[in-house]
This record gives sequence, structure tokens and C-alpha cells, in this order.
Amino acid sequence: MPIYVVFLSVVAIWSTTPLAIQWSTLGSSFSFSVASRMLIGLAICIVLLIIQQKKLPVHRQALINYLYAGAGIFITMSLVYYSALSIPSGLISVVFGLTPIITGVFALFLLKDRFFSLSKAAGLLLGLLGLFTIFKHSFSIAETLLTGLLSVTLAMTFQAFISVKLKQINAHTSALETTTGALLVSVPLFILSWIMLGGEVPETSLKASLSIGYLAIFGSVIGFVSYYYLIKHASVQVVGIVPLLTPVFALLLGSTLNHEHITLTQFFGITLVLSGLLVYEYGPKKIPKSISTL
Repeated sequence: MPIYVVFLSVVAIWSTTPLAIQWSTLGSSFSFSVASRMLIGLAICIVLLIIQQKKLPVHRQALINYLYAGAGIFITMSLVYYSALSIPSGLISVVFGLTPIITGVFALFLLKDRFFSLSKAAGLLLGLLGLFTIFKHSFSIAETLLTGLLSVTLAMTFQAFISVKLKQINAHTSALETTTGALLVSVPLFILSWIMLGGEVPETSLKASLSIGYLAIFGSVIGFVSYYYLIKHASVQVVGIVPLLTPVFALLLGSTLNHEHITLTQFFGITLVLSGLLVYEYGPKKIPKSISTL
């Protein structure tokens, strides 16, 4: 499959995922929503492996790969679902827009990837300044909003670390195998978390049920498979570009479909974040070959 097709599919899915996550928690707990989504996603992955007559690799490198990927899914998604209870879906995508910069920082230490230049340093400062502006404004509005922002920031940071770590491990497993193995690790953790938080099966609305189904098929299966495919076949920088595009679409979707309101100060912070990403990725230096192949 052409890498640009996978790239565009990830952008489309990640742009709609934050809003779908919010809708999936309507009349339901976030722990039930994420656990049911991942359980359905795991079942689909197993069926796909059976159809393809493939067995899940269980060599040492593959198991380490599943462990890291599974931990990434569990911690990242738990924090994102929790944050969706208190912050707009578009803002979730904006915070995740900083992933390219944080990914570059982790790549510097784990992959010895020399990425810092004047433009990248300027992009890093602009992005962090934008995030600080959003946080500072949210602190004066509501404590729950600040908690949600902190949760999604931690989720973004951990996902950036995991993407670089999986690149470092470089296990010889397909994207579907990595997704299946990761879900086998994370699903029991999601179920345990749901049980510890009450273990109730709520009467979900039609919108919530459809959102869970969408997230299971597109978010957990197609999205994860495409994401791990990018990690395996593209550079870390290419993987990091995905969140550069998604905030704009996510903000538009949140505003038109979910009536989400962004204050002037938050908009200024968002502008700083996106400006930082543009400077980081498209500074005065030429576009890297790995990016131009898209």
C-alpha cells in the first residue's frame, strides 16, 4: 500500500477520533467506553489474522514490541478518555499536535537522531509557549479543565515516547500483528480498570454506541494498523507530521458538530502551537527526503 494513502488515512481517523471519544462517553463511563472499544477491536484483529491464516509471532523481540505498544495504548487512551470528560475535542487534538516536537526530543536520546537546529528550537519554544498560554488560561476558568489538559498532555508525551521506542525495537512483525499483540496486552488492563471503577454496564445512547463501534473499527483497528505501519515503514519525523494536520480538522468538526467554543486566549495559544509546528517542520532548511517521499 502506498505510504501516502496510509498517511492520509491516519490523518482522517485522528481528526475524527477526539469527537467520537466524547460522543462514546455520553450516558456511559469513560472506562466502559474505552474497554468495550478495545475489546471489539481485538476481536476484529483476531478474525483478520484467522482469515489471513497467520499466527501471532511470539519470539522475544515481538513480545517486547507488544508489551511497549500495549502499554502505550492503555496509558495513552485511558488518559485521553479521562480528559475528554472535561475539555473540548478540538483541544485534545491541538495538544497532540505537539507530538512531532516531543517525538524529536525522544528520538534525540533513544535513536541518537540529531534533529535540533535554530528553526526546530524556535518551533519547540513556540509550541511550548502556546501550550503554556492554553494552560494558564484554563487554570483561571476551572480546575477540571486544567486536569483534563494535564491528562491529555501526559498522554501525548507517552505516545511520543512509545512511537520512538517501537522504532528503536524494530521488531519484524506486521502492523496487524503489532496491533493484535498490543491489544492482547492492553485489553485485560482496560477491563480490570473498568471493574475497579465500578464495573457497571450502562444503557448507552445510540450516538454513544455508534461512536464506540466507529472507534473500534477505525480507531482501534484501521487507525492502529495504519499507525504502526507508518512507524515501521516511515521515519520518525513522518510519523510525527500526522498531528500537524489533525488539529485544524478536529477543531472544525468540534465547532460544527459539537458546538464547542474556543475562547480568544485559547485560540491565541492554539495559533502559537500550530505556528511552532510549522516552524519546526518547515523552517528555512530543506524538507527532509523522508518527508518528501510522501
